[in-house]
Amino acid sequence: MNTKPLLSYIKFLNLAKAMRELSQFPSLNPLEEKLLNDFASAWQENIKLTVSKSMHSSSAMSPSTVHRNIKSLKLKGFISLDMDEQDNRIKYINHTPVSIQYFSLLGQCLNDSVKS
Repeated sequence: MNTKPLLSYIKFLNLAKAMRELSQFPSLNPLEEKLLNDFASAWQENIKLTVSKSMHSSSAMSPSTVHRNIKSLKLKGFISLDMDEQDNRIKYINHTPVSIQYFSLLGQCLNDSVKS
């Protein structure tokens, strides 16, 4: 049995954990991390996310839980909320330099875990 993929994954988990513990980033709870990962996938596909759409698209969290975690991610600097130009009731969820740096460091952990 080839254990290299398993060992690479475990190494990635350990590197990511160390990065989170030693970094300048605010800590994320599991729900915030899930939302942030979901947002990153949408941003990669150039999907414009709104707060209301995000609140109602999660089957794992209630709309109020999603909203509370969106507010927390904004306070921690991982996302920004930008109003629509025509309708001030619509707020778009966008990445920030903090979230870009966070995912870049996680990507580096992934690269490092595969190299060895």
